[in-house]
Amino acid sequence: MPGPAVILKQLQHLRSLATDLQTKIDQAPRQLAVQQKKLASQEAAFTAAQEHLKQLALNIRDKEGSIKATQAQIKKYEKQLDTAANKKEYDTLKSEIAQEQAHVAKLEDEILAAMTETEEKTAQLPEHEKALRKARADFAQFEKDIQERLQRFAAEKTRAEGEMNAAAASLPDEVRPQYQRLIAAKGTDCLAGVHGRSCTACYTEVTSQMLSELKREMFMHCKNCGRMLYLED
Repeated sequence: MPGPAVILKQLQHLRSLATDLQTKIDQAPRQLAVQQKKLASQEAAFTAAQEHLKQLALNIRDKEGSIKATQAQIKKYEKQLDTAANKKEYDTLKSEIAQEQAHVAKLEDEILAAMTETEEKTAQLPEHEKALRKARADFAQFEKDIQERLQRFAAEKTRAEGEMNAAAASLPDEVRPQYQRLIAAKGTDCLAGVHGRSCTACYTEVTSQMLSELKREMFMHCKNCGRMLYLED
């Protein structure tokens, strides 16, 4: 059976693995939310493109209605020219006709511009639709993949925790209570590897005697930071 220091090293590895897997599990909802936001953005862009085309069509119809009303008014003024009482009234009517004609010309230009924009936006609509289809397919694939990853992460975490419990149970009776107490208080921070001759947590050099004990897989504490020690590879 391996000594306490070797078991502690295994426990540190397993606990770090379980913590890393839990972090990945916790990140999944945020990652999914990011993908949902991307999909929503594409859906909003497509809807906006459709609505813009509808608004252009409405504007064109409104302007065409205004042109008809204005042309009717022009005809009314033209009839009134024949019955104008004096030059002033005649000139006033001519001025009104000119203004209305200018208004019609302006509306016709706006309609032409709106029709040109409608053609351009209609031509672009298939690209918006294609982008939306891709966004939906990407989201569906991401959702499928993340569910598979979550199942795998959960299974790996359960396995790591089972191995961790078995390893902790294999600690000597005089060591296990100390390990359990320190883990409950500090988590994985209660353990530290020794690299070369130094504690990797506080960088204090261990004594030759401590290093020798660790090589014999004995249970040791760092004299400076109090962490349980194990030899790194």
